Amino acid sequence: MAKKDQLRIAFATPEYVTEDHFDGGLANYINRLAKLLVDLGHDVHVVTLSHKNEEHFDHDGVMVHRVMLKPVWHAFNRVTRYSLTTTLHWLNFSTQAFRKLKQLHRQHPFHLIQYPSYSFCGLFSIPFLRATHVVRASSYQPALNDAVGVKRNLDSAMTEHLEALQYKLTRNVFAPSSAMQKTLAMKTSVRDARVIRTPFYVETREWDNTAYEQFLKDKKYALYFGRFQLHKGFHTLAQALPRFLSECADAHVVCVGRDMETSLASSMAGYARAQCGSSAARLIMLENLPHSQLYPVIAGARFVVLPSLIDNSPNACLEAMGLGKVVIGTSGTSFDELITDRVNGFLVPPADPASLAEKMISAWTDTSLGTMAEAAKQRMQEFAPEKTVASLLSYYSEVLHANGYDRHQDQKSAAQ
Repeated sequence: MAKKDQLRIAFATPEYVTEDHFDGGLANYINRLAKLLVDLGHDVHVVTLSHKNEEHFDHDGVMVHRVMLKPVWHAFNRVTRYSLTTTLHWLNFSTQAFRKLKQLHRQHPFHLIQYPSYSFCGLFSIPFLRATHVVRASSYQPALNDAVGVKRNLDSAMTEHLEALQYKLTRNVFAPSSAMQKTLAMKTSVRDARVIRTPFYVETREWDNTAYEQFLKDKKYALYFGRFQLHKGFHTLAQALPRFLSECADAHVVCVGRDMETSLASSMAGYARAQCGSSAARLIMLENLPHSQLYPVIAGARFVVLPSLIDNSPNACLEAMGLGKVVIGTSGTSFDELITDRVNGFLVPPADPASLAEKMISAWTDTSLGTMAEAAKQRMQEFAPEKTVASLLSYYSEVLHANGYDRHQDQKSAAQ
């Protein structure tokens, strides 16, 4: 995009790659997109939740502004006897994001601000800042709660209500998958969400083979990577492992990500090991890895297993297919928008350990994996930045013009 068309864009997010607590798809999505927008000449800012109280700083051309939670909100937690912990946490962040965005917007107005649905961090900014904005539907909280078996209480009900309220405050919503678009149309006030695919590219060209060389060299393995969470189907994988490891004696299974406490176990890594019994030595658990170390691990896998109960065009699938790996995903959870069964990957029913084990066993010796892997890589060309970012910028342009933005007047004002 020409310099004269430069936009000043802000992203508000509860997680970003500069922070030590990030490991989610949202952080990776914004990191990739922000870099691409900078490369196109745009002025990009990220307001992120942080544990550090620091001034803004430049990260690969993106200006990052950290905000911390204010301790005064802890008093509300005590008053409510910690019955609204999650709700107050996100309300705290929403407040701090609003204050920072207001400060930055006053100094130099943003053309557009993008908020995620997750954490409803635009709850105050959307109505009170009155800046042109869009909301990306990164998840749907009630469905996530159902998938992980959350027992509804006041806290979970409030977070669901506030997410729905943020949707009611905006007319500008887009989603990365048709599955999410349909969910919003059926379950929320959003009837016309635009589907805009997530851009994928290999942003880390310099790979670090340390983890691969230390733990995986000369091993044949299937790979899972992501948080060890129930909605990601990690327990389904754990329950499928005994049969797979028993029937595929030369196979290892590698799981990379953050261990989680769930309603099933205090440690899902421990849960998976316990399921494997005498085969547990062939289950390799690695903590979350930076992309520079993760990519060699993905590249070395025979195939990738992502048995989500619910998902939204997940980054893990894009990354695996983009690196030419066959993915075993789940039907009806947005994977079928990426995977054509037995053409560029495999699909199994969600929450079905027996079907997953059977598919992993057959895939382990499938002689067509190489052809399918190439087809997977070709499929990801449809998610190339030149297509996906162009679609997003076109959407931005529609929203801006609907809000009265005049590019020519903006250029004239900038020149004065």
